[in-house]
Amino acid sequence: MYLHLGGMMIINTAELIAVENLEKTPLEGWLRQQEKTGKEVVDIAEGRPKSAIYTDQKIILSPISSLTLRKRLRQRPMM
Repeated sequence: MYLHLGGMMIINTAELIAVENLEKTPLEGWLRQQEKTGKEVVDIAEGRPKSAIYTDQKIILSPISSLTLRKRLRQRPMM
């Protein structure tokens, strides 16, 4: 199954580790913390992320809320 993260970004849910809510998180401090992980941070939210999606390879900043992503994950795939 695949998950649309916003813009043109889609990931395979098998790659998904976690989704974090960033709506009330100061972005500067969060980014400094993530630099220590060594993972690539991909910003598809154009500087206004509502959620962070963690995969093995990278962290994706999404303009879509973590609650919306959660709902999408729970939906049955269309056939």
